[in-house]
Amino acid sequence: MMRLHGEIESPLPLQATDGVVTITGWCLIEGANQPPTMRLAWPDGVLPQTARHPRPDVPALLPAEPAAGNCGFTITGRMPGGVHSIRIEAAAADGHWHCLRELSLAVSAPAFLAGVETPAAEDCYRERIHLEGWALHPTQPVTALSLRYGHQEVPCEIGRPRPDLADQPDRPDAASAGFKSKTILSAGFGALRLRARLADGSCAIFRTNRSVAVPVDENHPVALDWKTPRVALSSQQKAVSPSAERTSNPQNILFILPGSFAANNALHVAALANELAATGHRCLVAVAHDADTITRHKEPRFRGITHREAMAGVSFEDQRGPDVIHAWTTRENVRQLAQTLCRRHAAKLVVHLEDNEQQVLGVSLGRPFAELDALSDQELEPLIPGDLSHPHHSHALLAAADGITVITERLTEFVPAGKPHLTITPAADARCFFPRPVPHDFRAALGLPTDTLVLFYHGNVHAANATEVRALYEAVLRLNQAGEPTLLIRTGLDRVEFLGALAPAVEPHVLALGQVHHHRHLPPLMALADVFVQPGEADAFNDYRFPSKLPEFFALGRPVILPRTNLGLQLRHGEDAYVLERADADGIAKAITALRRDPALRERLAQGAAAFSQSHFSWSRSAAALAKFYAGLTA
Repeated sequence: MMRLHGEIESPLPLQATDGVVTITGWCLIEGANQPPTMRLAWPDGVLPQTARHPRPDVPALLPAEPAAGNCGFTITGRMPGGVHSIRIEAAAADGHWHCLRELSLAVSAPAFLAGVETPAAEDCYRERIHLEGWALHPTQPVTALSLRYGHQEVPCEIGRPRPDLADQPDRPDAASAGFKSKTILSAGFGALRLRARLADGSCAIFRTNRSVAVPVDENHPVALDWKTPRVALSSQQKAVSPSAERTSNPQNILFILPGSFAANNALHVAALANELAATGHRCLVAVAHDADTITRHKEPRFRGITHREAMAGVSFEDQRGPDVIHAWTTRENVRQLAQTLCRRHAAKLVVHLEDNEQQVLGVSLGRPFAELDALSDQELEPLIPGDLSHPHHSHALLAAADGITVITERLTEFVPAGKPHLTITPAADARCFFPRPVPHDFRAALGLPTDTLVLFYHGNVHAANATEVRALYEAVLRLNQAGEPTLLIRTGLDRVEFLGALAPAVEPHVLALGQVHHHRHLPPLMALADVFVQPGEADAFNDYRFPSKLPEFFALGRPVILPRTNLGLQLRHGEDAYVLERADADGIAKAITALRRDPALRERLAQGAAAFSQSHFSWSRSAAALAKFYAGLTA
């Protein structure tokens, strides 16, 4: 059995500044004439050995080893910012890599540098003028740039000539690192910062030593008080314990999504991929469009590509293709790519079900599913878009799959007989979603009376859920008309018009914040709520789904009102949640009235929600079960 001797001699804990990593040490294989080639490996890549150097001290320690005198090594290279689990590995004669040490490495991101030079240096800009300067990142091009101060963001024209910067080593774009604001400064007060979008989709901020104090413009009157003290929401994040031990059988896993990284199902895939990567699996996620939306996810440990890129070729860090292809739903664009890649790579195919696709198809096209199913493939071809499931092709995909995963047990009705399947219970990102106190100072800043009960609902409105979300709005209106002050805070997009004549009456009781791009920014807003409501009732849509927001509602430690369907079937009414037979306008209004009048019940349900979250929702447990499922298919 091969035996390694060696040490890592860089100071511990390992740290790297500006993204530049340098690891030194020594290593030899017992009995080998030459020292092994070394490398640093982490879930998203490797850094090769960059230098070999003599070690005259090691022969005294291991006099019988012929490679002792020349076994020193250095590994140098760049890594992304963050805390990484790394392995220092040695190559054996047969080409296999063996771990010398497994350590943590904290890498600070490369510094983004910039300067504002025109007009001439001032501590504070008080006039409405253009600003000019330069912006340069040490490792990648700047693709977009803006000035930020107070509540303002001013876009900049980039790529302007800067011949004085042309001598920057390894940065040919430095000579065009100049910028100029596209518009003159708008009214606003605050420290001046530059925000850059980089070529890989990430963002970088440079804080200047200057500020802006422009009191007025055509859109902001003199009477506006810019100096009002700012009340901030908590940006607290929670430390999460490390995931399970690293696997001894890492696999290449390709997830295929029907939309972008901004979709709700991308939250599930990103969480699972992160957990799998933390244990040593290599994960790649292919999206149909807008791959740059990966930046909406906090510290992804997987790579993102488009369907088009995947069709051109899929290769992981070990230069192999996928072992497992996980088709996330039976939607047509997912099916077509998954089947092509399975034939090319001989990978195991797993299909995930998260909705009653028959119901979604019928509602989306406005025709009964039975009618659509009776059509021929030729008749269906022009009717079925890429982001919906084909009645016939979806059945064939499930029949061809090696395994099926479902988001709720009811979906096993669509699993072919005898097919291996696994239920994956969704969860919430424990780093951001946890019990938070109500920020009363922020609610006061919103001008809310102390007797106002606040609800919060995040999510888009589409054809399948429009009726039930309208019921929530109607309940809010009824409560206010009955003298029970209630405010609904709402985020998300309205993809269909759903309020109709109700809109003008309910508008004063709704605070609509639009789409929140970064999911991790939701919990501080959600903390404003007293109660969470998931409207709906048992039907062909709700019985087969698991709303993504439910684990997040429970994790915040607030009373949750929901219907007796999907998750509601597992909950104890009055202990875990307030469970309604129908969470329609009437049921929601009565439940909120009951909670308003019974503080003891509110407290019991808040504690019950947090306890249920702790015992039932865990991405690490779900990912561990999924990894075991994969292993059973690929054994």
